[in-house]
Amino acid sequence: MKFYKWTVFIVFMTLLVDRSLTAYSSSRGSQGFTPTRSVSGYPNNVSSTTSGPVPGMVHVNSVSNSSIVGNQLSKYWTDLQKFLQNPNALNSVVNQIGNFIKTNNVSFPISVMTPENLQKVLQLLGSGSSNLQGISQYAGLLGNFSNDLRNVTEELEQHISPQCFGHLEFLVSELLKREQWAFKMIDAAGKIPSGLLSGDMAWTGSYDECLAVHTGKFDGKYCTATLPLSNLLGSAVPASSGFIGGFNVRMALCIPDSCTALESKTTVNALLGLLPLGQSKVYAYSVTCSEPVEYDGVGIAGFTVCGVFFLLMVLSTVFDMMYSQDQNQSHVTENGVTSESKYRVNGDVKKPTKSGQPGVLPRLAMTFSVYTNARKLMSTEQAGGALGAINGIRFLSISWVVLGHAFAFGMGEIQNQIFTKDFLGNWTSMVLANGLLSVDSFFTLSGLLVSYLFMREMKREKARINWFMFYFHRIWRLTPPYMLVLFLYMSLYRYLGDGPFFNIGGQDGVSCRKNWWTNILYINNVVNAKEMCFGWSWYLANDMQFYVVSPVLLVPLYFSKKIGVFINILALLGISIATGVVSNHYGLLPTIMSTDAAAMMASYNDYFFEYYIVPWCRMGPYIVGIVTGYIIYKTDGKFKIPKVMNLLIWLVMAVAACIVVYGIYSPVNGDQWSSGVAALYNAVHRSVWGVCVCWVVFACVTGNGGIVNDFLSWKLFVPLSRLSYCIYLTHPIVIYYYLQTLRQPFYATTLGFTYSFLASLVLSTLTAIVATLAFETPMMTIEKILFRRGKK
Repeated sequence: MKFYKWTVFIVFMTLLVDRSLTAYSSSRGSQGFTPTRSVSGYPNNVSSTTSGPVPGMVHVNSVSNSSIVGNQLSKYWTDLQKFLQNPNALNSVVNQIGNFIKTNNVSFPISVMTPENLQKVLQLLGSGSSNLQGISQYAGLLGNFSNDLRNVTEELEQHISPQCFGHLEFLVSELLKREQWAFKMIDAAGKIPSGLLSGDMAWTGSYDECLAVHTGKFDGKYCTATLPLSNLLGSAVPASSGFIGGFNVRMALCIPDSCTALESKTTVNALLGLLPLGQSKVYAYSVTCSEPVEYDGVGIAGFTVCGVFFLLMVLSTVFDMMYSQDQNQSHVTENGVTSESKYRVNGDVKKPTKSGQPGVLPRLAMTFSVYTNARKLMSTEQAGGALGAINGIRFLSISWVVLGHAFAFGMGEIQNQIFTKDFLGNWTSMVLANGLLSVDSFFTLSGLLVSYLFMREMKREKARINWFMFYFHRIWRLTPPYMLVLFLYMSLYRYLGDGPFFNIGGQDGVSCRKNWWTNILYINNVVNAKEMCFGWSWYLANDMQFYVVSPVLLVPLYFSKKIGVFINILALLGISIATGVVSNHYGLLPTIMSTDAAAMMASYNDYFFEYYIVPWCRMGPYIVGIVTGYIIYKTDGKFKIPKVMNLLIWLVMAVAACIVVYGIYSPVNGDQWSSGVAALYNAVHRSVWGVCVCWVVFACVTGNGGIVNDFLSWKLFVPLSRLSYCIYLTHPIVIYYYLQTLRQPFYATTLGFTYSFLASLVLSTLTAIVATLAFETPMMTIEKILFRRGKK
């Protein structure tokens, strides 16, 4: 009975609003505008395709005789209150409607809703019924509703397939029979939630409940319709609310699997056209459906690659364990006497002249051994001349990257969209708003290490260098794990999850199949960049491009300090000028994140594609790192700074770093700088950040770091630092998978995002361990074996 009570209440409330809007339109006379309906049930200006531009809404003009409308609304509301306050009358109506539906076989809302059935309903709701005094005046509206419903039904029958139409009709008939599966399909659809004006725009319903429906004739299929409500809600959604791209609701649908996305869109728009919204209308401009994923050649290849690497790891580990055991047993004679006793003379041990080092083939066979590679990974030992503080900086920087992505990616799947504006209003949030600097830390460290190691190699080889190995080592170091992770992401991600937010291609599945070749050539940041595969790989392209041109800066620096420094300063100046010109030309903001949604959307594409990912705007920190690496090489890590001067430099660098990070508070919160000031900030702030990072490394290496060096050189950071590359490769996949397999949007809080970040960091680290053991470490070992690297 509760179902019928709510039905009666909703019907009469709908009639009240519709009657009021009818009176409202009548009082306007010729001022009104009635949208015409096309044959498919859409307004003439709305496309019937599955997706398209957001249709415009009809604007309602002001009304002069508002007092008449107000009196009518007041009278209608008073009558409705009287009716609802009489429980006996309400129960009587509920019983009458229930008995009427059962005894007269009235079906709603498919084709069996005929004028004859409506006449029976009108008789039930007629003025002769004492229980409906004050409400019967609305009964006449049912006649118009019946005609509209009949027209829509006829149009649907013409414009969707007979199978889809028949299954929809079957759904309605079974719903009236109170079949549980039919109620599940209705229950699984999206409903208007609380917190709508706070940004809850994902009405996801129940994904699993929908897919659990199996009727024998059809199964449930989950679809999502996108409904633009900005114009309908009007001033209820202020422009400053932070809703990027307008107030577009994603509403779940549970439909028979025989209906396509286009047929679902046609049905939804036809039914939405019946809503009594006056002159305004709401239409879905796109509908997407979850379809079963079929295994294709790429997917089968992905599973095959996984199987091959798993088999290699198992066989290599087994061989490693057997070989090690055999080597240990070879030191024991048949009499149980250790082989060392054969070489013992007067208590001393004289070892054999031949080393027990395995040959090339056994070492190749053990390349994929989890046992050996895990020991290497977890070891805290470092090669001589290693810059220990870099390990801590590297891991903290990758943690900062994960933090920024956990926040940025999560913004699209939250209930309370206005959280973003409130969060960015705090000073502490600038660490996230300016989290892009974490990548500049990596550029800085990359340039520093390339310079430092290049100078040492040149000195050892007496100013000669094998340029083939210079480039081959870099390509071999980065490419195999990069390409393997990319391939597995492109081929297998679609089979690993589902849900209302799940994208079977990840974030860029189509782009990967089309443009993967730009990734393997490291040009994906400048060629087809707007269709980039593996979107976060723009960093790898830049880093490789910087490495390719680095000899132009390194060679002069080695042979002539003055000429080398001049060339590096000139290059840094050129990069800064180019960045400022680009920023000023496109009117870029000093940050990619802002509470000023309109300004951010206007600047976003240019900021990302013309400035953020291109090498001629990002090489500044890399050049700073090259110069610092040269200075560390020349000082040999020995440069004593007086305590007062040391503290002063630390203070200056700390202030500079804080200005870079927190100085964008005003533009982040909508108080935009002039284009000139923004251009100056974009031109220099990344290089300034690079200088701050380089100072930390230099101070720690030369013994001027104090407790900072003690922390950054902590041995725990050594294995974690080795994982940083694979963490960068895999962490977006981990975050995407979590967000896209959610069944409901989550309510954002600072604590909630903290938990999300920590979970993402831990899971990304575990995933990186697998990728490192399977891809990165074996490839580096193969290079050492074949090219005999590391022997000197």
